[in-house]
Amino acid sequence: MAYGVNTHYEILGRRGSGWTILEVQNDRDAATKMAEQLWKSRKYNGVRVLKESFDQAENDVTSIEIYARGSNRKKSKYDETGTISPCLTPDDLYSHDGRRSIWDLMNSSLAEWRITPTELLHSLDHYYRLYNAGTRLQNAVQRTAVAFENEEGSIQERMRKIYKVIDLSIEIMKSTKDNVPSLETSRLAPIITGLENKPNKKFLLTCAIVEYLRPAITLSDKLGRVIIFLTADRPAWVMEILDQLISEYLMHEQVLFQLMGEKEDRAAFMIELAYFQSGELNLMGEDEHSPRFSEEVLRLNSFLAENMLPRSSHVMLDRLKTEIEAPKPIGGDSLIAQLKGLAAIGSTLESLHDDIHALDHVMQGVRDRASRLINSQSIADMLASEQNPIDQVNRLLDLEAVTVGDGNKRVIANFILPILSRPEYESIFMGLDQNPMRRMSELVLLQKRILSAELSEMYKRKIASQLDQFCQIIMDNTQVLKKIHQLDISLQVKSKKILKMLSENYFTDGSCRVSAEHQVRIYMRQPGFTEGLIKGLKRKDAEAELLAFKALLELADIKQHVEAEPMDDPEAEPENGQNEQSADEPPNQEVSAKSELAGLHD
Repeated sequence: MAYGVNTHYEILGRRGSGWTILEVQNDRDAATKMAEQLWKSRKYNGVRVLKESFDQAENDVTSIEIYARGSNRKKSKYDETGTISPCLTPDDLYSHDGRRSIWDLMNSSLAEWRITPTELLHSLDHYYRLYNAGTRLQNAVQRTAVAFENEEGSIQERMRKIYKVIDLSIEIMKSTKDNVPSLETSRLAPIITGLENKPNKKFLLTCAIVEYLRPAITLSDKLGRVIIFLTADRPAWVMEILDQLISEYLMHEQVLFQLMGEKEDRAAFMIELAYFQSGELNLMGEDEHSPRFSEEVLRLNSFLAENMLPRSSHVMLDRLKTEIEAPKPIGGDSLIAQLKGLAAIGSTLESLHDDIHALDHVMQGVRDRASRLINSQSIADMLASEQNPIDQVNRLLDLEAVTVGDGNKRVIANFILPILSRPEYESIFMGLDQNPMRRMSELVLLQKRILSAELSEMYKRKIASQLDQFCQIIMDNTQVLKKIHQLDISLQVKSKKILKMLSENYFTDGSCRVSAEHQVRIYMRQPGFTEGLIKGLKRKDAEAELLAFKALLELADIKQHVEAEPMDDPEAEPENGQNEQSADEPPNQEVSAKSELAGLHD
């Protein structure tokens, strides 16, 4: 490990909705050149370079983006801006943007009357209800006129234009009223056949369905009646009408709860909704015989799976974002529980979607929610119950493991560094408060967690280096390697003791581990070391001993070959007679040390 680096450049690639560190460079030009090559390779949807700098005085790491390609979101054709669209013709009013504007302007009235914008635009009865409802229509027209920033004239003139569009729409409904077919028999196919060659077939069929739905009392009842009309052989223009109606019913907050059941665990509800939105309820173990969901849900799921209801799918994805942003606990009351719920939602979405761009706005909602949860007060409250600094760092790493977003992880890392540098914690980290050997093991496990965490390389290096320094201090104080060397035992047993300590996590990566490995290698380079391992053993036992020692090397993670030649090291001279082979041992019962040495060193 290269410790003490103050500035480096991280190259990150994007294949899902998150970023992965691909390479770390110390040179800016080399980093940007490599990033450009990765982007041209088309293996990643996005590539960027971050400049990571460590401020020794502030004990803080800062990150600056110096290169970015491909990180912008590709807008879906079903995306809606959230602003009121100007409707200057009846076609504008009946467009998707027009209907979305009606929802934004009048959703409380639509919820009260249990109708949708499409129903309002295709039924004279619903329009008259609005017309007679005091100033609701006037307020909606006035708000729309104010929103027409690019239109010339006064607000009054704009309002007159809007009323003219409404009047024209009313005339269209009146003129076609007698031509709207009846759905009294609940059979859609004959009506579709009769309308196939008419130029206004979509309008007439929508009016027929809206009239058929008008007697239904609840939104769920209406939705159920529309779902029944879904079949795989419907013409595309008919499926578009059904998809529009279903999507608008799903925009009513309670409908999805009524379909799927409202749960106390909101994270579980959102994960279930993610599977539903993708048409993948079968991945949750649900099938057509599942008692968990109604036939309506499973029927919708099958059409969503075939991408036959794109607008409904988009509405459900938007609903996920709304649920994520809602100021309610997601997966529990604790900070870690809520972040764990967020992480589960994010990973579920990533596993279900191939088009990462479709997820951008939802995943941004996940990251923003995590950012609101992770703050100085919430982290301080979480750490208040932990008095031991090692326990505090472990709690922060528990938090990091379930945190979404590089920026949020950086906030957590900035809480770790000060804990390591606080004077009142030095004696604890150096093992002066308890058994120092136990503290060495705790430092190793903590360092392993740091190195496996999804933090920037700068943070990892600084934190890992600090932990290694504490471990080195303990080694110097206890003189554990020197004490092992001074024991009146063979070099082979000394090697095994140190290897066992390495395998049981007593030495942190860095100077501590280097010292321990170096002492083992010195012993193993002494003449006759391998012979000493199998001295006096029968062939079978000797083979077992060699294999056991090789396994111990692997457990200790000693991967490099050791040399057979001796080294000049006065402390490592073999003790008298310890490695000499007895002349009394029968040669046929010994394993040749030379023939086994290569396998041992491997």
